[in-house]
Amino acid sequence: MTLLITGAAGTIGARLAADLATRGVPLRLLDRRPPSSGTPAGADFVQADLRDQAAIEAAAAGVSAIVHLAGITDEGPFAAMVEHNITGTHHVLEAARRQRVPRVVLASSHHVTGLNPVGNPTADATAPDSFYAVSKVTLEALGRLYAHKTGVEIVAVRIGSYRTHPHEPRHRATWLSPADATTLLHAAATRPLPCRFLTVHGTSGNSESWWPRTGWDALGYHPADDAARHPETGPLTDSHVGGAFTDYDLPA
Repeated sequence: MTLLITGAAGTIGARLAADLATRGVPLRLLDRRPPSSGTPAGADFVQADLRDQAAIEAAAAGVSAIVHLAGITDEGPFAAMVEHNITGTHHVLEAARRQRVPRVVLASSHHVTGLNPVGNPTADATAPDSFYAVSKVTLEALGRLYAHKTGVEIVAVRIGSYRTHPHEPRHRATWLSPADATTLLHAAATRPLPCRFLTVHGTSGNSESWWPRTGWDALGYHPADDAARHPETGPLTDSHVGGAFTDYDLPA
């Protein structure tokens, strides 16, 4: 069955689409601009904006799952976060409900826990470090609501630091390699779930991770990479899980 990827022209979406296309996974790709690298062979591309509910609903027709990666991926004004990340997510979930899509994977962020101190054993607790993170807390809340009210299965993946290689000290805990991201997101879209709503932390198998691996076994996720295998990145100086995000001024 066809998998719909929103934000398919973005860094994670483009790599995910390319990887899954080589595996023969039928894909429908959605973004407001075409992927710079082109559409993978065999995939369909839909040019649409998350703010267009009708277009999102049409794109969701007949798919088996949606991997929702689209939205603003850095800090910004609150109004923009509401418009793109919160309202956009609502449109995706509503499209899933109306088109009877059984599974939606939501790209949350490790920044929803960003204001927790490094080394705090309660670092899994929600503590958003930015307007961006607040939008992701809301994304998770919407997912839980839709799972309960409509029966759509939801997996919220708190994506870590998505990089080709870890290159700063905090990445020893937060790194998510592109290969592991593909494995995790595909599993979240296709594997049977133990419950209708599942939250998992999206990192590689970092031996110094700050978060529990709850849900990994349920998804059959066995990451291949570990930041510890890469050269030493220096001593950790961050006092909070969210790193630089915790120091940003609130945008006007």
